[in-house]
Amino acid sequence: MDVDLSPTYLLSTQLLSDGEPVRCLAPHRPSSSSSSSTHLLSGSQGGILTRFDLDDGSMDIQPGGSDTRHPHQITALLSSYSSSLLVDSSSSSSLLPSLYVTGCKDGKIRVMDGITHQLKFTLEGHTNAVTSLSWVPPPPPRSVSTAAVGANTVPTLPGHENTVSVAGLPSADEPMVRNIVTVSAGRAEGNTIRGHTVRLWRLHEGKNDNDDNGSTVPSSEVIAAISDDHSGPIRDVCYDSITHSIYTCSNDGTVKLRSIEEGGACHTTLACPGGDRPMLLSLCVVGDDSERCVVAGAEDGNVVVWDISGRRDVQIIPHPGCVWKVVAFANGDFVTACHDGHVRIFTRHVGRAAHPDVVKSFEETVTAAQSARSSGPSPDEIAKLPKWEMNALTQGRSEGQVQVFQKEGKAIAAQWSAASRTWIEVGEVTGSSANAGTINGKKYDHVLPIEIDVPGGGVQKLQIGYNNGENPFVTAQQFIDEHMLDQHYLAEIADYIRQRAGDSGPTLGMGAPSSNGGFGAATPAPVAVPMEMSYDHLPMRGYKVFDAGVDKKGVSKVVQKIREFNQEVSCNQLSSDEVGDSLDSLTNTLCITNRYHSSTISTTELLPLRKMILKWDVSHAFPALDLARMTVLHPDAAKGERKAYWKEVLDGALSLCLGLGEAASREVAVPMLTMRLVCNCFKGGSGAASAAESLLDRILDCVEICVPSDNKNVRLALATALLNTSSYMYSSSSSSVSSAIRILDLVGTIVGSGKYESEAVGRILVALGTVLLIPGKCGLDAKQAARERGIVSMMERVASGNGDAAIAVAKEIRSILS
Repeated sequence: MDVDLSPTYLLSTQLLSDGEPVRCLAPHRPSSSSSSSTHLLSGSQGGILTRFDLDDGSMDIQPGGSDTRHPHQITALLSSYSSSLLVDSSSSSSLLPSLYVTGCKDGKIRVMDGITHQLKFTLEGHTNAVTSLSWVPPPPPRSVSTAAVGANTVPTLPGHENTVSVAGLPSADEPMVRNIVTVSAGRAEGNTIRGHTVRLWRLHEGKNDNDDNGSTVPSSEVIAAISDDHSGPIRDVCYDSITHSIYTCSNDGTVKLRSIEEGGACHTTLACPGGDRPMLLSLCVVGDDSERCVVAGAEDGNVVVWDISGRRDVQIIPHPGCVWKVVAFANGDFVTACHDGHVRIFTRHVGRAAHPDVVKSFEETVTAAQSARSSGPSPDEIAKLPKWEMNALTQGRSEGQVQVFQKEGKAIAAQWSAASRTWIEVGEVTGSSANAGTINGKKYDHVLPIEIDVPGGGVQKLQIGYNNGENPFVTAQQFIDEHMLDQHYLAEIADYIRQRAGDSGPTLGMGAPSSNGGFGAATPAPVAVPMEMSYDHLPMRGYKVFDAGVDKKGVSKVVQKIREFNQEVSCNQLSSDEVGDSLDSLTNTLCITNRYHSSTISTTELLPLRKMILKWDVSHAFPALDLARMTVLHPDAAKGERKAYWKEVLDGALSLCLGLGEAASREVAVPMLTMRLVCNCFKGGSGAASAAESLLDRILDCVEICVPSDNKNVRLALATALLNTSSYMYSSSSSSVSSAIRILDLVGTIVGSGKYESEAVGRILVALGTVLLIPGKCGLDAKQAARERGIVSMMERVASGNGDAAIAVAKEIRSILS
């Protein structure tokens, strides 16, 4: 084996998109040229597209602008780059122009320009979400969507059982004939789900006998079908040109390899190891003919890798959350889309492996997520519970109701006795399995998230509790009755429970009387979880950054200015080593953005930055602010151990800006670069983000003096600083009420000035809405303050002159405050 290849897949790159769960991915190239840079496109649950340039490390959220935001989650992505892999490279006439296609939960397919990312046109006709897209191999290549092929002159393929996935197959020898494969999720028949089917289709365009102009009529026929050879719904399908096989994955935790020549018959089954097999949601095939692997993403947060040759054991790669999509790269790597908002690339090439610090951070995140699922309530969750000493003030609603209280630092469960009008303690609340938990005080062996589609494309987020030994269909029926859901969900919910909970028997000791005599009481019915409102634009998750200029040309200009100023300052000059080797080493590392994940920055390289920002006067320090703004985006430079360093640097930058006083509204360089540094600190490593959090009041002081600025770049930078600050506060457990209300007042001042451009206004409105959605007392107090200040009418008035996106955000703010 090649010595540069690892026997297992290693983490190569970890990328954060807009912070929403990532639902789909597509490798992409802006042009068909072999020298074109490699991009990766992702679509999120929030309807946001993100472009990652894997060569220079840059990224754009909504690269086509706010008009390309989808109204609901993006559930499928397809790039013309993948179609080029299906054709003979000498046949350039059969290549598609640079474009990509999205499938959305609103039932529409959108075709985007592959270079400008602008919307070209929209295809309509589906009545449900578009969840799968594929190219049919040429001639000519065509787009295939869930249960419909192409755009105008192709047939609809009827008769599928619920959700459908699709893959193009090699073209037939006959002219005008195409072949595809579709798979379905099945339908409920009594207490089981059946009918999940693999179908091979023949698509044909024949002459229209009723038209003398030579037009064609599309037609389709099923040439083979196989049903129910999986024991659960089929979730994805792909075609492998090297093995000339079809692969399908299912809720039953298996992947089946199928023969096209035998009409899709299964000749090999790959099963997830262990007795409790997860639902497999997506699969792909990677590697060459000698090192071929099947990769599947699972609902339980694992990625499973099988070596088809059987030379290596099955590899399990845990993730922090559900893995919605896996996609192969031509170089043998693969990429995953995770519910935690991250995109991750995995490789067997040792030279492309991530830096150990990145791997360690990933592993710690996975461990924390697993611990949260398997342990009892966290200290923060316990602290929010009502105190046991005050239980007399909390009245139960019905006999046997369970409520969780805080007692001596522990979470304890108590049952309501209607006869005695008291709470009876029944025991401590602890975790017992990988997904054990409580719903409104009742303990379950399994607490499972469920998303229910609602009319108009929205999603209702609920939880269902299940105990080992119960009948999944009875639990599902109780859940449907409780939440007044459509009856047709019964079989799907029951199947979901069975796949997640397994067929394990009852837990020993369940229901046995406890020493206090209370535990043996009848188990109360589950209590419905209150509905959480969801919005299309709010809250802001993730961060916007200012990363322009992080290249040799941009950095060299900054370094040239630093060296020029170093000759002018009267004291605290940089030494020859600092202005020479240290500065050159730092900037060389910053310019190689595609190696950020594996490169390091030493303390020696960082010291000149701190010296310039803390010691130089305001007229000479601004190039150092610009260089600091670039440096803080490097993960090693901004790692957790460097919180103290970045606190000094950021505090120094804020001092330079605040020192301008009223002149800050007339200056450009220092205010703009200070605000840009603030923005990037939140996106940088944990050290820089923690430093920014500790200086939040100082940051808001700086924003306040810069609000009247006459420069649009300063205005956009401070609007973005407020946006990132609000996003950090929303995701942080230590949000300050005073800071939230102060942001609210700053937003009012900004929009009241009438000076800000539409892009800045849009960010300000999102910042406000995000602050209003901060969980707990902070958000509640901010809402109350907003109502007292008449924020809604002000926001709607300002939004009306700043585009549809701003108007939509203002409407959501009204909904929040109503």
